[in-house]
Amino acid sequence: QIIIAITGGEFIMKKLFAAIILLCLLSSGAFAAAKFRDFPAQGVCTGDYVRYRTDPDTDADIVGRLFKGDRVTVLSQTSVYGEIWYEIEDPEDEDSTVWVYGDYIRPRRR
Repeated sequence: QIIIAITGGEFIMKKLFAAIILLCLLSSGAFAAAKFRDFPAQGVCTGDYVRYRTDPDTDADIVGRLFKGDRVTVLSQTSVYGEIWYEIEDPEDEDSTVWVYGDYIRPRRR
């Protein structure tokens, strides 16, 4: 029978180390949760010259571009090979939808 004793200081250090690792993983996006809970939702573009496409695929036709601060209506989301894509109203035609890579859209603050 083996008994492992952990002193109070070691226990605290292990907890602190685990907390730091978890914080790093969360901030890196490794466990990024969906940014939007309900649809439709209002979003804003976080990058410049962000392409929007006919389908959620980098090989899909480019329909147009968004710029930092552009407001969009997010209709749905999908995951393609573990990457989030958002379906949005086409900024040039409200009767059509297009797709934007998820890293470039965040919820709009009210």
